Amino acid sequence: ALIASHSKQTYTEEAMGFFDILVTQASVALENAYLFERANELATRDGLTGLYNHRHFFELLEAEMSRAERHNQQLAVIMVDVDRSSGGLKMVNDTYGHQAGDEMLRQIADFILHNVRRADVVARYGGDEFIILAPQTGADEAAVLGKRLCEGLATKEFQVGKGAVHITVSVGVAVYCPSSRSNSTAIVSLADQGLYQA
Repeated sequence: ALIASHSKQTYTEEAMGFFDILVTQASVALENAYLFERANELATRDGLTGLYNHRHFFELLEAEMSRAERHNQQLAVIMVDVDRSSGGLKMVNDTYGHQAGDEMLRQIADFILHNVRRADVVARYGGDEFIILAPQTGADEAAVLGKRLCEGLATKEFQVGKGAVHITVSVGVAVYCPSSRSNSTAIVSLADQGLYQA
């Protein structure tokens, strides 16, 4: 740190000691703020894709359901799962290695993130499953989004390892209506059932 004064007098050793304490305290505070932010990021983000993790998704869903109830609005939960029939994550891992599988998951996450609205929340649900929270979204809009993701991912070529991979996905959609009084687990379970049927 640099300390300057308009006065011609130099600082006393006591004043310099005081400034040293202030600088030390400020640097400790900055380091603690950085560590807190980093710990918060690790607690809420998936380490591989950078998307929100499963646990934090449920926290955000609870908050969004509460908001939807206050404003009498719908919200949609959309689950996206890579089809095993198209090879999926296991085929990529077995053919090109686990690093290639990780890269494919990152690319899928990036694709989904860039094909939803800014207000939507995307999380990695687990394995090769992703989940989207779409506020102020009804069944028709959610179905359109789900179809767009299915079609977009089916036509995308994923560069993994030393090869190119094409995948397909299945999508399940559930819509929360404030009058239903459902909880977050029930809504996600409905989307999961839709995914299973798909």
